[in-house]
Amino acid sequence: MQTKRTILYATCFAILLMGGCSKKTGSNNAEINEKKAVMATVKEVVEMEYTPVLNFTGTAEANKEVNLGSAIPGRVERINFPKGSFVSKGAVIAEMSDEMLIQAQIELEAIRKDFERISRLKEKGSVSVMDYDHIKAKFEASQTKVEMLKKNTSIIAPFGGVLVDIMVNEGENYSFVPSVSPDLKVKSGIATLMQLNPLKVKIEINEKELNAIRQGQTVEVIFDAYPGESVSGKIAHISPILSPLTRTSTVEVVIPNNGSKLKPGMFCRASIEMPAAKGIFVPINAIHRQQGTGEDFVYVVNTDNTVTRTQVTRGESQNELIRIPELDKSAVVVIDGKNKLEDGAKIEIVK
Repeated sequence: MQTKRTILYATCFAILLMGGCSKKTGSNNAEINEKKAVMATVKEVVEMEYTPVLNFTGTAEANKEVNLGSAIPGRVERINFPKGSFVSKGAVIAEMSDEMLIQAQIELEAIRKDFERISRLKEKGSVSVMDYDHIKAKFEASQTKVEMLKKNTSIIAPFGGVLVDIMVNEGENYSFVPSVSPDLKVKSGIATLMQLNPLKVKIEINEKELNAIRQGQTVEVIFDAYPGESVSGKIAHISPILSPLTRTSTVEVVIPNNGSKLKPGMFCRASIEMPAAKGIFVPINAIHRQQGTGEDFVYVVNTDNTVTRTQVTRGESQNELIRIPELDKSAVVVIDGKNKLEDGAKIEIVK
């Protein structure tokens, strides 16, 4: 009996000990599970004036382009410039066969003599007005024919430019037969002339930004082929209509191209400065870039010293500060210690 009591007391004592240990262990686990505040340095955002910049991508094109040919079929007698050469305005690029012109000039001379003879008879009253009007009309038509043939016998450059292509060789017969080029343009003629200085850059501007664009505005253009060089140009034309597919307007920027080192088809980036405005800026080290996604975010400090992970967009940079349009002027952001943080984490601010 005594032995049973002893066992019972021992069992109760063990249960009491276990309960006490369990309570203490639970308390320790709670302390372990409670996350410690992360030491962090914070900074108030700065509201400051800046110059907004609109950025676009574009492609270079010839400022002017024309396919030169003749309205009348015939043989190409001579091409006066090789492909790739510069041609001045008014220069004769090619010469057509003048057989038709010679024949028309002979006919004109014969009609001229008849017209002069009828004119003398008219002065004497020896010919009717109808006969006179008939020969006069015939003479004027012959003159027009000769002038037209003269224009189509010599292929003249309408502007200074580079002879980028010759489609018909000397001695070959030419006739107007349109064809479609690889870029889906209708092409026909004897030679193609392009004005490459100045050059034209085409950019697409969406409808939201279109109201800020004006003809004559300065545009800074940087070509991928020459990343360290900026070229200043002016907006020459703004399309009055939007593309139904992209809802953008095509804007043409004319830029100088001295030395013609810039080529049609080159890819470029264009930027247009807007009037000064105020914005919210943060130190560049407040921005954390997510590996794998490339997304930028900052940790905004709340009043209870927790942080909110906020995805942001980088704007203009100024004095090692970056404009962040998603923040307001009362925000405080973490600048050091952000690598140890997660959304909702508690921080201890280091002064």
